[in-house]
Amino acid sequence: MHNHPPSAPLSWPALPDEAAVALQSVLHDFVMLFESHYLGQIERYYRDRSHEHLAEPDFVQPDLFRSANPDDPPF
Repeated sequence: MHNHPPSAPLSWPALPDEAAVALQSVLHDFVMLFESHYLGQIERYYRDRSHEHLAEPDFVQPDLFRSANPDDPPF
């Protein structure tokens, strides 16, 4: 999904189970607050890029089933 540049591996500290669960909860709550505050901007960002991609395709695929003569039947 995301293309992050390669970097040195993180050195994760050992955590007790309770601390891992508490940290996960804090991070989840932060992401939810962040998304609720910036949701309009996030959606606009992806919508604009999606529209650009649809409006200006990199290539046009030919219609392989269309005849050179428009009066010919489709089959």
